[in-house]
Amino acid sequence: MRQFIYTACLMMCMLGISVVAAADDSKFVVVLDAGHGGHDAGAVGVPKTNREKDINLAITLKVGQLLKQNCPDVKVIYTRETDVFVTLSGRADIANKADADLFVSIHTNAIDRSPSRQPMGVQSYTLSLKTAETNLEVEKRENSVIQFEADGQQKYSFMNPNSSESEIMFELMQQRDMQESVNFAKLAQEEMVRSGGRRDMGVQQANLAVLRLTYMPSVLLEVGFISTPAEEKFLMSDAGRTLMAQCIYNAISRYKTMHTGRMSNLERIDVKAVEKKVDEEAKIAEEQQAADEPASDTDNAPRIVTIPDPQPQPTAEPEKPAGPVFKIQILISQKPLEAGNRQFKGLKTECYSEAGMYKYTYGATTDYNEILKLRKGIVDKFPDSFVIAFDGNEKIVLQDAINQWKKNRK
Repeated sequence: MRQFIYTACLMMCMLGISVVAAADDSKFVVVLDAGHGGHDAGAVGVPKTNREKDINLAITLKVGQLLKQNCPDVKVIYTRETDVFVTLSGRADIANKADADLFVSIHTNAIDRSPSRQPMGVQSYTLSLKTAETNLEVEKRENSVIQFEADGQQKYSFMNPNSSESEIMFELMQQRDMQESVNFAKLAQEEMVRSGGRRDMGVQQANLAVLRLTYMPSVLLEVGFISTPAEEKFLMSDAGRTLMAQCIYNAISRYKTMHTGRMSNLERIDVKAVEKKVDEEAKIAEEQQAADEPASDTDNAPRIVTIPDPQPQPTAEPEKPAGPVFKIQILISQKPLEAGNRQFKGLKTECYSEAGMYKYTYGATTDYNEILKLRKGIVDKFPDSFVIAFDGNEKIVLQDAINQWKKNRK
């Protein structure tokens, strides 16, 4: 439907007839794209376990969660929700088939590490068919995903900016969407800088394949430099990722309101409080890393490391518990994680496998009220955590478990 309306509007614009968008009651469709994934790690930090693909996905899922919680008039679609590889054309196909109103691709910036070169800040990219020399480095890095696709060179042959035929056709088709892309990019940049307190590196244009293939307003956001230690620490923290997600959510909400007239609540951001949490998380991660390092041969004294734990872990009973057991799922991984991994943030976890993924839980109790209190104690570390239930080793429907718990209490 949107493509039909778009074609009609394009024809009217070419005839010199003004077109004004009207608000309606239909869902505003937003496609959220977490850059890279799977065997394409994107930019890599220090240590190498700090990967762009993980930062992008974490922020993307948080943006989607905020939209689902606060904007019932918005339909959220992800190009990926797990650590999988999706081609550039595949990401665009998802957006085009969804007839999306807005496409937002989330990425993390990087340059070659150098003590003398440590840029900081956020950037918002829209499409340009003419390559700006200053943005050539970004184009090469973000378009490098093509190398992971078997037929990439043939599929994206239109990326040649010297092709006058493709340039004329494309500019005619997307002139209106390109202007709307700039409008959203300005909102995103404003939120990340003014609300989020990040350094402003401006709204830029570049010839990026993932933007060129989409048929709606499309923007690629660079949320910071993983190659700069200070920003790497920020982006590796849950507090930092939450802040960036709130900024992007606010921009989407404001853009949606401008086009539909339907307002949504905006997130209030306390930058100083976030910076404090970032430092606290970094300290815990450093302590955990020190605890994981093997003791030297000359160090015979036992090392005792205290890891903060909101509430003692319930003691496992040898016999089967009376009734369902409630647990808190805190994260998912495509690969198994070692005990004490920094992603657990000091919590003692259990793991179960489902649909080829490793899912990690915290706590275990037959008291539903108790598990709710336990989650409340860790929600600042894991805001996306949620309660699940097991009967023995089998995962069961949470509502069924709650009903059984209520029955047992009587």
